[in-house]
Amino acid sequence: MRVAFLVAVLPALLALPQLSTAKGETARIEISKSKRPFLTLSGEESAGQFTLWSGPGTSSAGAPSGDHDFVDWSTGAVEPPPNLQVYKVRFFCAALGDTPKESVPSSFCYGVRYGIDPDSGLGYIQIPPEGDRDFPGNTRTIYRGVEGRWFLSSQRWEDLVRPKLDAALTPPPRDAYRYEQPAIYTPPSPSRTAVGAKPAIPTKPR
Repeated sequence: MRVAFLVAVLPALLALPQLSTAKGETARIEISKSKRPFLTLSGEESAGQFTLWSGPGTSSAGAPSGDHDFVDWSTGAVEPPPNLQVYKVRFFCAALGDTPKESVPSSFCYGVRYGIDPDSGLGYIQIPPEGDRDFPGNTRTIYRGVEGRWFLSSQRWEDLVRPKLDAALTPPPRDAYRYEQPAIYTPPSPSRTAVGAKPAIPTKPR
């Protein structure tokens, strides 16, 4: 009986690592300061450059930071400065099947906080702590065991994401060639000018 059970379950167990790898595709990254994102990254050249499946809580825990990490895991947790400008970052993953027809639309799979020190310019990323809105979804995806801690953001994150974030936060320049209503010349009234005034002729006394 046990042998038959193992024979039936073993193929499914062997398939689990492949499923985990398939979920590693980052389809979209949204960055916001309130409820609505002001910056969305999508595509292989931006969001696709980052993976969630590295660092604490994954099979690569303890390994050197890779090219697709969004956190510099190798430096360990750090103490951030108190005056960080903090933004919400949400990762959306695409679970892909063996064929394009089996593709599943992307869905939210992980959230972090991205802080920038205005004095040093350094970037920091926090894995949200228990009680944070993203904590339940995060731990269903990856329980890292470092929730609530801050880390330095990776160099790749700074190179690809920071310029786009700065551009999104920079207000557009005022149009130097703004159209203005041309002035309409109105000639002065002749009766009120020195040229058009009638000279007063003095009368001779009789």
